[in-house]
Amino acid sequence: MRATPETKLIGMMDAPPDKSITIRALLLAAVAEATSTIERPLRSGDTDAVLVAVRMLGARVDEGEGYLRIVGKELTSPRTPVDLGNSGTGLRLLTGICAAREGLEVTLTGDDSLTRRPLDRVVEPLRTMGAEIAYLDREGCAPIRIRGKKLKGIRYELPIPSAQVKSALLLAGLSAEGKTEVIEHTATRDHTERMLPRFGVELKVAEGGGVRSVGVEGPVKLTHTQLRIPGDYSSAFLPLAMSLCLAGSDIRVGKLGLNATRLRTVPLLAHAGARWQLEMAGYHGHEPVGVVFSAHSPLSRVEVDAADVPSVIDELPLLALLATQAEDGGEIRGAGELRVKESDRLENSRAMLCAFGAQVSLDADAALRMEGKQKLSPVQVDAGGDHRMAMLALGCALLAGVRGGAEAGGVRTMSESEIIGWESADISWPGLVNDVSPLLAGGMMEEA
Repeated sequence: MRATPETKLIGMMDAPPDKSITIRALLLAAVAEATSTIERPLRSGDTDAVLVAVRMLGARVDEGEGYLRIVGKELTSPRTPVDLGNSGTGLRLLTGICAAREGLEVTLTGDDSLTRRPLDRVVEPLRTMGAEIAYLDREGCAPIRIRGKKLKGIRYELPIPSAQVKSALLLAGLSAEGKTEVIEHTATRDHTERMLPRFGVELKVAEGGGVRSVGVEGPVKLTHTQLRIPGDYSSAFLPLAMSLCLAGSDIRVGKLGLNATRLRTVPLLAHAGARWQLEMAGYHGHEPVGVVFSAHSPLSRVEVDAADVPSVIDELPLLALLATQAEDGGEIRGAGELRVKESDRLENSRAMLCAFGAQVSLDADAALRMEGKQKLSPVQVDAGGDHRMAMLALGCALLAGVRGGAEAGGVRTMSESEIIGWESADISWPGLVNDVSPLLAGGMMEEA
């Protein structure tokens, strides 16, 4: 990818379909009775890997223009390992589903990045429920071999906030005997809880005193349904964030999921001076959708506390970039969870921002500190196989302030940035260039 600095973003675009919701819909439809229809699913590297997985496990998938029809059935044991590619959501949720299917035998694996990410936070509570799961290579990581058993429901308090762990246990609980209850002290994404009632599952949700519990009484059969996937806020945050920084910008992003558990960046940045406007337009299933309007807004200081991190985990790299452009910089505290994503996003965010010329420090307590009003310069960087790092690099490139090349101390500076490994963006947003390019008023993005 080659990109030149941008003058402003103007116009409207529709958000790409939500990756997290698409993956959940694919997995639930695969184990539901009869035929479910998923409208406007995201087709990306991660979701296509999950689609291959459900086919290998016996579900029939019919593909149409803008929809998928999935005929669910009892899962069958595949003859070869199921490769989830880079999809951590797919791996963790499918581990919960498969562990509770009596008689099923399956090996789950993934790419180099996925097989380095911690899986024990899912496996250990599943073993408490009676699951038989073996690590085949490195302890605590995929590949794993699962022999499906009849599980028993448990009450489990999440030691680390994680929507994926919560979802994996609830999905296992659908086939377990008795009640499975997950307790969280920090709210995480609730897409699974919103989607399960569409498949005929009755959940018991209780909140109070800073604690939230979600329970399901098993075993329960899932009925077929029809779902429409809302737009992905984490992807749309890229143009929204850039519009805040570029003078004269004024954009509208439609078909956007407005789930409250995904919108923590809105009040955080509004406190820093961001001009946001959200308009509800209705619901896609149980998910609220609408439009977000964003315009250029000089930011004061970007602050993210540890308690905010689970709700903005995918947006943290771009929040760090915004802090470099804010008047008084910013700080992101307690972001250690970024170290166990597709890459060490904590260190890689620091390194990426520094490569473009920003002053950023990272301390032993997983806090990023950004100096404000930083001038960025075009450079060549490598996304390192991480789609969020590719998006961060693009954001930096659009804000980099050198045009046309210039002589500086006898060294000719770059007039455009080059992002090596841009194809990793296809994991979550394969149409990014086509979707965002119409908003550009002066810059350029070109895939090589």
